[in-house]
Amino acid sequence: MKSNWKRGVACLLALALVAVLGLGCGEEEEGEKVTIMIGQVTDLTGAASVAVIPLHYVLTDMTNYYNEKGLIPGVKLKLVTYDTHYDPARVIPGYEWCRERGAEVIIVWIATDAEPLRPFAEREKVVIATSSTTPYLMEPPGWAFGFSAPYAAQIKTVLKWVSEEDWDYSQRIPKLGFVGWRVPAAVDQEKAISEYCQAHPEEFDYVGGRLPPAGTMRFTAEVEQLKDCDYIVIYTTSIPYFIRDFQVREFEATFLADSSAGSFQGWIVDMVGWEDVDGFLSLELCRMWGEPYPNVELAEELLYKYHPDKADEIVYAGSSYVGAFSNVLPLFQILEKAIEEVGADNFDGQAFYNAAENFEVQYEGYPKWSFTETRRYLMEHAAVYEWSAEAEDRARVSEWLPLIEQ
Repeated sequence: MKSNWKRGVACLLALALVAVLGLGCGEEEEGEKVTIMIGQVTDLTGAASVAVIPLHYVLTDMTNYYNEKGLIPGVKLKLVTYDTHYDPARVIPGYEWCRERGAEVIIVWIATDAEPLRPFAEREKVVIATSSTTPYLMEPPGWAFGFSAPYAAQIKTVLKWVSEEDWDYSQRIPKLGFVGWRVPAAVDQEKAISEYCQAHPEEFDYVGGRLPPAGTMRFTAEVEQLKDCDYIVIYTTSIPYFIRDFQVREFEATFLADSSAGSFQGWIVDMVGWEDVDGFLSLELCRMWGEPYPNVELAEELLYKYHPDKADEIVYAGSSYVGAFSNVLPLFQILEKAIEEVGADNFDGQAFYNAAENFEVQYEGYPKWSFTETRRYLMEHAAVYEWSAEAEDRARVSEWLPLIEQ
């Protein structure tokens, strides 16, 4: 299944551009159906595109699936996408472009894209649906709904699991460090680690966090500062660069990460190799490829139906597609519920907001997920997976763990 990474990314980019041009989004005429527009503002050709393109495919595929199956009677869904090129200056124009085309719900995957849009969403009563759950987006509860789980809660949860299941305290208290580009999600993680270690000094000796500028690819200074750590939490986009510099110095530590690490699995492995990530512990919020559950099986069905030539490449790339499916399926179910409640002609952002605010669901093999009037993120549990060089895969090593919020 493994193949040349650069070739795979090029193919993904080509497919994404086709989808943006509307050649794969169910454009045929369908009589008297009411068209409901879904907007998407994201990076398809910039630095985050490796992980984001499969997320875009899920939206395209679910739009096709709903239209082909007629799952919302009398309604045709249409996805319109604006490519930011990972340029923050294009985010607000992208939002406005989607609004001009009638989108009342806009999907924004990346935290640095979603955060600037919150004031616009609040003022215009447009829902921002996102997999990024930073405090600014989620608190106080408003018009941004996070179809994932907070980065801070994820990191606290994996630290608690490590303290209970992975470390032998008969040795000593382990040293812990953090490294990641200075972006909102990484800043949230570093703050969460500091808070956790202050509250639990008997579990970790926190030596501090290192937050070099976004785009940093050499971590020589950070490696030197964290070389004595037993555990190092690494923010996703920094993982292969830091590990490469750390391992070349022949230092040893167990690396930890949140659920976004799995989305970059193929890229990380191609950059540093399985040997250098052996024992790496990362979280997941959803089931993985090959696990025998209906949601995974449906994700696999859509992937191989709509992208048969690139499906193996997407699976090899990591959990982006199957993870995004777990975000997008409840989003579409809320959309379906909102249209059922108010009628297609009356659907708007307020209708989606009302349907989402008290939405709850439990899929086979998962704990219950829900929004409430005071909580704007959907997922409340996670599981730990270990990366194995021998198996060249990740394996679940925990049950579902309730996320630590405090």
